Amino acid sequence: MVLDRVMVAALLAASVSAIVAFMIEPLHVSTAPYLPVARPTPMRSPIECSAASPSSSGEGDETIILPTFITSPVLALVYPALLAHKDKYGNPNIPLGSVDGKRCKTLRRMHFQNKLTSEETTYLTELGFRFHSFEDVYYECDFDEMLSKLLAYHRQFETYQVPKKYEADPELGAWVTMLRRLRRTNDLPKEQMDKLDAINFEWTSNRKCGSSFMKEYREVLSYLSKVVEAGGDIKELLHEDNHFVLKWVTAQRLAYENGNLSESRVKYMDELPGIDWRNPTSWA
Repeated sequence: MVLDRVMVAALLAASVSAIVAFMIEPLHVSTAPYLPVARPTPMRSPIECSAASPSSSGEGDETIILPTFITSPVLALVYPALLAHKDKYGNPNIPLGSVDGKRCKTLRRMHFQNKLTSEETTYLTELGFRFHSFEDVYYECDFDEMLSKLLAYHRQFETYQVPKKYEADPELGAWVTMLRRLRRTNDLPKEQMDKLDAINFEWTSNRKCGSSFMKEYREVLSYLSKVVEAGGDIKELLHEDNHFVLKWVTAQRLAYENGNLSESRVKYMDELPGIDWRNPTSWA
């Protein structure tokens, strides 16, 4: 009896040992820590940049190397945006309405004032950047600001005869030229005309020009302007065979038809009041 109990106990002990061994082994395998292999994160190669600030256009955050010839702080600031705009739209002419658009406007004024280096101007031209024309100067400059400059010029020189290419302030010379041109074509706002009349602005330029064309043009322009202002009929004087205006306008028209009238002179002719100089049948 005692022997049977001992054998049963031994068998139970062996069974328990086997069961424990079986349970422990799987538990060891399943609880082993999982150690994933660390993969290196791709790194962007740094780009050396001396530009003052990234573009405000939001086109990415990659910095750009600034060409060494750029010395203008304004150009340095807008340079990344110029490249981004050209890449997206095919031109670097950022419209107004943004910080970079205003910087472009400042660049145009700086160019007209000869405040950009020749290298900067050449680069911007090749990039497709649009600079000011005389018309742009008038339409983009503040009238009252330019009027203050004109008054300062008058205080210094006692005249409003600002040279068209005034080296000290090319923008002022262009602006004055456009004032006279717009008045001749009746495109100058009355409010502005009144302000200029109030300071006794000289509406006729007395600049000397060696060109016989310009000398004769001024005579014709003055004559036609007086006839129009007096309510006269220009067609009548153009029917006078020997009238100097008829003879001169006809000579310019023939030169134009033969391809011998320059583009700048064509523009002058287009400003003659009361006459379609290209179409003689309109004089009938």
